[in-house]
Amino acid sequence: MNGNVVAGPIPEDLDLRLIRRDTDPLPPDALIKFQAISRAKDPSNNYRWILYEDGRWFMAWHSGDTSDWQTPFDTVLPAEPTAMIAKRDVKKIEKELKNAGFAGQSPYLADPRVEDGTYYVVTARLKDQVHEVIYDAAYPPLVEYLDGIIYEHQP
Repeated sequence: MNGNVVAGPIPEDLDLRLIRRDTDPLPPDALIKFQAISRAKDPSNNYRWILYEDGRWFMAWHSGDTSDWQTPFDTVLPAEPTAMIAKRDVKKIEKELKNAGFAGQSPYLADPRVEDGTYYVVTARLKDQVHEVIYDAAYPPLVEYLDGIIYEHQP
């Protein structure tokens, strides 16, 4: 991880967009939830997805309405999967989480040098334990990998 990234507990003065992130519990048979939330006053590129252990992948983009830029998501996840991800790719995602030491990461990682950028929120289940990490403008290899999944699987 970049030497400029600061790790610690979730700050008390958390940005409203992060307070309003998707905080629904990870469904029992889901492996991971990923959220990308712009730090700029434009939520139109915000998106989130949930991947289930059986490969069902649900993904939703923000509608593009910028009138309430502090609400990161104004669309719901679809009722039917956006795509089916091959079991080997689900296992690769799980391996990437383990290799990154995700379960042991601090709940908040920030790069204080970045002025704009993106908030990423990763919630994952490993060995029946759910862990969530907020990456505040931090973009370690795990986040870069997870961020790229939409380009492989969106319709």
